[in-house]
Amino acid sequence: MRSLILLTLLALLTLGLCRRAADRSISADDSPSSEAFVSKRASAEVVRRHKRNYIYDSVYGAVWDPLEAKREVCELNPNCDELADHIGFQEAYRRFYGPV
Repeated sequence: MRSLILLTLLALLTLGLCRRAADRSISADDSPSSEAFVSKRASAEVVRRHKRNYIYDSVYGAVWDPLEAKREVCELNPNCDELADHIGFQEAYRRFYGPV
């Protein structure tokens, strides 16, 4: 019984190795990896960004957040940053540094 199971496993292993060797012999033009490379123009069409209407800062393309500086101060303090993860940034900042 053991020899039959061992013989079956060896046959399956041999079959798998033969198929893998046959798959490697495919030419480079027919390989699936050749489909992964596209031209710069085609990739630019796929990744084209949508323009947004920023009302605060049209020069840099980002909205100015009045709390960003305070958020960075809170992130630099590990205790404030941890508390902000639990109760929110504004409440954590208020507890450590006073009113927002």
